[in-house]
Amino acid sequence: MRVWLVAVAAVSAAACGDNRLLDGEPLEPGTDLTIVAHEDDDLLFMQPDLYDAVQRGTGVTIVYVTAGNGNHGVEVAERRYSGLMLAYAAIAGAGWSDWSCGWIEIAGHAAEHCRLAIGKLSLVFLGYPDGGTEGAVHDSLLHLWEGKVVTVSTIARRTTTYDQQGLIATLAEIIDTTQPTTLRTLEIASTHGTDHPDHMIAGALAMLATAASSQSPELIAYRGYNTGSEPVNNPPAVFAHAARPLAFYEACTLGCAPCGRACAFDRLDSDTGWLQHRYAIGMRRAASGKLRLGGGCVTVTGAGDEAAIGDCTGAPTWKLDGHGTLRASSGLCLEAIPTGEIIAGACGAGGPGGRFFLDDDGHLWSGIVPAPQDDMALAHLYCVGADGGRPRARLCGSGRAPTLELSRTATATPRNTIMITRTGRAVRLARLSQAALPMLCAIEPGGRGIRCAPGSPDGGLSPAIRIDHAAAPLAIEPESLTFGDVDGDGQTDVCGRDAGGLLCATAASGYRPVRWSTVLGRAGPAGPTDRSLAITPDGKICGLGDAGVVCVAHGATAITDVRSTWPDRQAALWIADLDGDHRPDWCAATPDGPACSLAADRGLTTDGIPWGYASGGLVEASANAGPLPDTATAVFTDIDGDGRDDLCTAQDGAIACARSLGRGFGPRTPIARLPDGMIPTSVWAEPASAGRAPWVCAADATTIACADE
Repeated sequence: MRVWLVAVAAVSAAACGDNRLLDGEPLEPGTDLTIVAHEDDDLLFMQPDLYDAVQRGTGVTIVYVTAGNGNHGVEVAERRYSGLMLAYAAIAGAGWSDWSCGWIEIAGHAAEHCRLAIGKLSLVFLGYPDGGTEGAVHDSLLHLWEGKVVTVSTIARRTTTYDQQGLIATLAEIIDTTQPTTLRTLEIASTHGTDHPDHMIAGALAMLATAASSQSPELIAYRGYNTGSEPVNNPPAVFAHAARPLAFYEACTLGCAPCGRACAFDRLDSDTGWLQHRYAIGMRRAASGKLRLGGGCVTVTGAGDEAAIGDCTGAPTWKLDGHGTLRASSGLCLEAIPTGEIIAGACGAGGPGGRFFLDDDGHLWSGIVPAPQDDMALAHLYCVGADGGRPRARLCGSGRAPTLELSRTATATPRNTIMITRTGRAVRLARLSQAALPMLCAIEPGGRGIRCAPGSPDGGLSPAIRIDHAAAPLAIEPESLTFGDVDGDGQTDVCGRDAGGLLCATAASGYRPVRWSTVLGRAGPAGPTDRSLAITPDGKICGLGDAGVVCVAHGATAITDVRSTWPDRQAALWIADLDGDHRPDWCAATPDGPACSLAADRGLTTDGIPWGYASGGLVEASANAGPLPDTATAVFTDIDGDGRDDLCTAQDGAIACARSLGRGFGPRTPIARLPDGMIPTSVWAEPASAGRAPWVCAADATTIACADE
């Protein structure tokens, strides 16, 4: 084993540069895998996400597909490798002597593997030639995709030869070996504007390799150069945090400081502007409903038959799982074949053609490898569109990427049949311990207590029943109503605000109210504090108070836990778990879109950071995109069981949700279709759990419509 003891004065000699081709350490499983094209793609477009992943210490592998070209040979590539190791050593709190590097074999191909055991971090260099900004280099990935070259030799001390299938097989073996839960890559196609061809094909390789592997990681595709026209959403505190690793990298590659030291920020390359933008698209882990495409819905008859597009009324319900299988309620599954037809077959029988990837833009990508052809720079993957009354897989990219919708149909229930008169923020969906399905609950006027309308499997609602005791009603401001587990017994409790502070009625007490805290009390009608209250996983009650975002523990007599002083005290504010760490995060509505803050970032900043997804310079859920959401018309819930809360609103006849990707939202995607003509004034939701789809409901003056499971 060769251990790098690199002196900063002789970096190029020490960094992969000798010819002692010793064996490297084997790859190890870890939670995070990243596949990028160039040695700075991760540092520019994926921060601070990778910074956080490395610091978690749960295992990170980063694969760099390309390594220079005829004008930038092995020595230049190795300076980049040195810069990367310095960058990630700085994140992990390690030094040069902690790295070990050598050569490993992956799917019959030699690759260099550098391992930082302290950080459970692996850097893998495949060495395929860089294609240049237009993909014009002879041996580019683009030319390999188009069939203009068939086999290409790597730029490395130990060379190997790749064809298209060999690259896919190599990455698939890395996926199988590392067994990641999250796979980060670059933009997979030019659906948001032109990007570097190497970026897009590296993204395509990552997706196709996932389809060829046995694993089912969550895929996140980060946009690259096409984010330049979007609003900055990595503000100064986050930028400074994420730019430090880049400062080490650029010292080695651009000479703005001696290699081994960090460049001053004002000497960083102008490309660091990309680091001020972070925009990503996720692939949905779970979805169900009608598969709406081309003015109808996808239907199938029998095994071996080609799928068709027909009337949605009789169309089957489809379920997309985390493996990428599209299973119909009839038991058949869809499969794409190389000619582009979409056929029905036995589930689990297909290979990559039976795996699909539904992104947040509504593109359904196929796992089959497209045949080489000319002009694939902006279209190099198959996605599913309508053709002659049938779904069909075809090349998709800039200007030719049809969208579809996998969404459920909401069932309408007349308001007057369920006997709940409240609306808006005064109504909550909750999964009570004694009920298998969620219930729609409210504090009803006239001493009628906590009344809950049970949900049914078809999305309908039954007449409301009282769950508390008539002799001990929970007398709180109706819009302060919140549900959660405040006493840690695993059962759902009910809390809210009155003039004396916070009251809670626990399931263990039979929903008899007791004084929970004497803070946040106020007489009079509901205000922003009431509408923001939420019970957190650790049993606190958090919301927007006079001091800002505050959290209150049981028995508190004063506010001592102020999470942020940033939000406008009159803004709509939601408490949610945005990154899946079971700690209370928050989002506020602003004219420029949602601004959010993570509990994990409290040591870095407590200000609200732009989270709204932007395309073409327009931020979703902002004043430019329509009325600002409020706590009656928007709700946070986990729509796909990934542990992160997503932002759901009503738009264009549907409930649409912007999925949280841990540090920002993706574009809004419809998950439930509402009855024709409904213009909702209220939206409610209860998260997905135990393989069940989330319950989502919307209401107008006369009707409540809920999507079944």
